[in-house]
Amino acid sequence: MGPVVTPSPEQHRERLATVRRTLESLHPVPTDTYITDDIPLLLTRLSQIPVVRERSGNR
Repeated sequence: MGPVVTPSPEQHRERLATVRRTLESLHPVPTDTYITDDIPLLLTRLSQIPVVRERSGNR
């Protein structure tokens, strides 16, 4: 086997950026309103519902 060459941090970052751009061009990130708007709103509304504890059967 030959010597192992490790890339510099800058080469590594550029390689990852190239892979990211390639993947995004092949399969774009979804940006529909269901994902970007509705879920955070739903989570906000759910967090505003007061907690109601179950009654125990012994009372």
